[in-house]
Amino acid sequence: MSSLLDQHPGIVLSAPKEPDFFSVNWHQGLDWYRACFRRLDATLIDASVNYTMTPLVEGTQELPDTVPCRIHQVSPGAKFVYLVRDPGERCHSAYWHEVRAGRERRSLHEVVERSAYYVMASYYHRQISRFLRYFPLERFLIIRFDDFVRDPLGTAVNCSDFLGVQPDGFEFRREEPRNQAFLYSRFGQILRDVMGQTRLEALSSIAARCLPSSLHPYAKRIVSRGVPELNPSDRGWLAERFAEDSQAFARLTGVQVQNEPGRWQSARDNRPIKCAVG
Repeated sequence: MSSLLDQHPGIVLSAPKEPDFFSVNWHQGLDWYRACFRRLDATLIDASVNYTMTPLVEGTQELPDTVPCRIHQVSPGAKFVYLVRDPGERCHSAYWHEVRAGRERRSLHEVVERSAYYVMASYYHRQISRFLRYFPLERFLIIRFDDFVRDPLGTAVNCSDFLGVQPDGFEFRREEPRNQAFLYSRFGQILRDVMGQTRLEALSSIAARCLPSSLHPYAKRIVSRGVPELNPSDRGWLAERFAEDSQAFARLTGVQVQNEPGRWQSARDNRPIKCAVG
């Protein structure tokens, strides 16, 4: 989503895409943050996903409001684009993302029960409630991931209208979907162990640019395989876990995030995205 919006001449995405300024890099100061944008005379996008991955305060059911407080301090007129998807699917995808990177060896059930990292981003009502202490709900554009996948350009135009940018400025370039769910094959795991995750990803990017598009599927099959589908039992278990929060989110925003039975699909991004605009 953020890369698509960055195609508009009136919108500038930060570099890196996720500067994490309001969470972990606050100590760097505003000059450091401003330097993350190639120009300042535009609508600025900060796509740091960890702004909506805040864990509970230990021993309580409260989420700290540090990030929204800091955003309000720097940009009280900020707007937010919140890209959400079925919370169970998001959790499942995040788990396999970590498995693929070699950072996770526990079972899905174990990580969901023991690690806030995999679940807190799926509690959309809890996460957005922290921001509503500082910003009115009309500052938020809530977009379902399914809608974005079905019509990326239409979604981008909708976002630009919300942000007050003329939608006819888009020079839309269709790109191969990013962040598709996959696991490394045995050969891919060997390459990752030898080269390291960062170098392997860099090599994959070079290969994608150099190889003819007709060869991309064959190259992918050499180093990767598909992620296992979320089975019906785990779907139901995750749906029940997030049901109360999802219902509260739907009542607040009018957006239903939990898919109806039969509408589950593999998604291409493993976390919700929120772009803070200053």
